[in-house]
Amino acid sequence: MDAIFSAKTHNGVSSLLMHDASRRNALSEDMLNGMIEFFDARSADTRVVILRASNEQPVWCSGFDIRALALGFDPLARDGLLQTLFNRIATCPVPVIAMVRGSTWGGGTDLALRCDMIIADQSSQFAFTPARLGLPYDAEGLLNVLLRVGPAIALEMFATAQPILAERALATGLINHLVASEDLEHFTDEMAAQIVANAPLSISGAKQHLRALATALSFPASVAQALAESRHRALQSDDYAEGLASFASKRRPVFKGR
Repeated sequence: MDAIFSAKTHNGVSSLLMHDASRRNALSEDMLNGMIEFFDARSADTRVVILRASNEQPVWCSGFDIRALALGFDPLARDGLLQTLFNRIATCPVPVIAMVRGSTWGGGTDLALRCDMIIADQSSQFAFTPARLGLPYDAEGLLNVLLRVGPAIALEMFATAQPILAERALATGLINHLVASEDLEHFTDEMAAQIVANAPLSISGAKQHLRALATALSFPASVAQALAESRHRALQSDDYAEGLASFASKRRPVFKGR
């Protein structure tokens, strides 16, 4: 594994650790490839996966590596690394738990929500920030948030780009458990041990069925085409270029809706 990401398996629990302090665990090409490689080579002994971050920093994951963004580039492309990782998590036959301490931003929030469960502490907060860059989000990611918190909270998160703090995250159903920071690892490890003690085929079947039911919604072909065209226009827009430029120069963007 790359130095910014490591994995180990013990007693049926695979722990994945993000520890790229210099980039606040940004989802860089190396980070994404490391995670994908883990899922591709996952040991048959693994009964549950826990995604963690180094305790040395206040950010669990700062999101997609913004240095890789460019006008016209779609970080959420179906053949891209981020979607490949999301697909690996979805098709992994065992539960994947995000253990979150600190803030998550953009693609980092999406990563936590693509896991099957989230256990977080009081320092946790969750924000979707594509609107700050003029970046359009994909229907699959929006649906995943919609199914967790409902349309009103989902739209608020995307439209304001403001973080949902720990207590509200629990109240809205964004996370499964809110645990005191000093108890977070123990609580998560205990839940993992409970999963390991149960029948793996039963759990795998439940995950597969629940995932299928959650994604059973489908669009007519005309609607899917319109959504794709809308995303393409946004990825080529002046607003997206402005969002990237303003981030690079550390100033507030001026969006004009074109």
